[in-house]
Amino acid sequence: MSSEGKLGIVPIENSLEGPVNETLDNLFKFDDIFVNKIIELKINLVLASKEDINIKHIKNIYTHLYAYKEAQNSLRKLGITNNIIPVESTSKAALFALSDPNSAALCSEFAARLYGLKILAYRVQDYDNNITKFALISKNVSFRGERSMILFTVPDLPGSLYKVLEKFYVFNKNLKMIYSRPIRSIPWNYYFYAEYEGSYEEKLLNELKKVTTSLKFKGSYNIT
Repeated sequence: MSSEGKLGIVPIENSLEGPVNETLDNLFKFDDIFVNKIIELKINLVLASKEDINIKHIKNIYTHLYAYKEAQNSLRKLGITNNIIPVESTSKAALFALSDPNSAALCSEFAARLYGLKILAYRVQDYDNNITKFALISKNVSFRGERSMILFTVPDLPGSLYKVLEKFYVFNKNLKMIYSRPIRSIPWNYYFYAEYEGSYEEKLLNELKKVTTSLKFKGSYNIT
């Protein structure tokens, strides 16, 4: 969230790695956080350091775990088998590299230039068609948009998920994504993340409540 606590932007899905679990888990945990917009950005990763040093002399690499997954082969081709230190964002990685002259950050070119780092290698990602969706989040819920998001749980009984999917069919809603995640506070229990086409519809949500044990509407939004 921003310093005023009004807006935040978080990665929610990558075209290569799928949903960002940390973001989904926090959306499930915090009932007062909603998605207002989705922004698609092509990801171009760079390797950057405080000093213009030889890549072979780098001791540590700071990066976000998802960025590392998206660049493992490229790093290997550069001869990098260094200690990878995961941090909460690629921007934080650039900040850490700024204070550690024997390290580098695997981050966006924007983050590298923002913190005045020297770029040692460009286009470090393994695939050019690497796109990440970022969610603009706030404490204000939006009810209109081209897509909507819900998080829900179902009874541990045969056919429970089918009953949920049936509601989308009855209301002629195109389900774009459904994904299950473990509930961290309750071992061996799971919640579902679903994204579907269309704005908020009270009748649909009321019907979904009948076949779920919990249902969280996370907003309707446009994708840019």
